[in-house]
Amino acid sequence: MVPYPFSRGLILYGSPLWVSREAEDASLEATRMELETVLNRLTDQAERDVIR
Repeated sequence: MVPYPFSRGLILYGSPLWVSREAEDASLEATRMELETVLNRLTDQAERDVIR
């Protein structure tokens, strides 16, 4: 997506998530769920911040 010239932008990011190379299915699923939660929280925050 390319913004219009002189438009405002917002960049949000969370803490890094580390996944071991030897991670098993249960650990991968827990990390995936954590990532999904963080992305949903950041999306909600971005929507709130942009509407202001």
